[in-house]
Amino acid sequence: MSKGLHDIQSYTRRLQDKRKAEQYARRFESGSRRRIDRREQNAVQRIFAELADCASVLDVPSGAGRFLTTLGQGSRKVFEMDVAFEILEYAREKAGAAGVPGLVLQGDASRLPLHDGAVDCVFSNRLLHHIIVTEERVAILREFHRVCRRWTVVSFFNYKGMARIRGLLKRLKGRRPPYENQPTLEQFSEETARSGFRVHKIVPTGLPWVSQKYFVLKKA
Repeated sequence: MSKGLHDIQSYTRRLQDKRKAEQYARRFESGSRRRIDRREQNAVQRIFAELADCASVLDVPSGAGRFLTTLGQGSRKVFEMDVAFEILEYAREKAGAAGVPGLVLQGDASRLPLHDGAVDCVFSNRLLHHIIVTEERVAILREFHRVCRRWTVVSFFNYKGMARIRGLLKRLKGRRPPYENQPTLEQFSEETARSGFRVHKIVPTGLPWVSQKYFVLKKA
């Protein structure tokens, strides 16, 4: 996500610049981000291997289609969706090269251009922790609930876990992330319940100190 993303309004303007889209498309191809990518891909592969009755998935925001191959395993139909047309050009190229069945669509996660129950599952990676207003996170989760038939998988960053140590390390690097605005794991669980889900499973992406987790949600 682009720097400064913190609400739905800023999300809808993300990556609508060819240069920024190109940079983001290559963001996880080298260095420490490549290791993060492997960690996330492994967790997502494990999750979807266990999901019952999941023949179609909406990936939103899809970015450049980083998870396309993983989500498309087992001939699963994948809909790649992002608000930025510029980044979807990369997703379209990747879909063509991978031969994964599905479509590349332009759309906003807070107002999905799909009918109720359009897909078996919604997958959303690295979005909701940027949306710091509770009601805006819930609004997005309710859209996911509306268009999924059964499952939703969303990433969650447990920044409040080990918060003092995490904050100290960030300050040593000269960064001051707004952890005070992030929900606790318990608060986020309550937000998913308000949106009509129950938590089926929480899947870590690494060792206990790694903040990123995946919430596997099922329609209540």
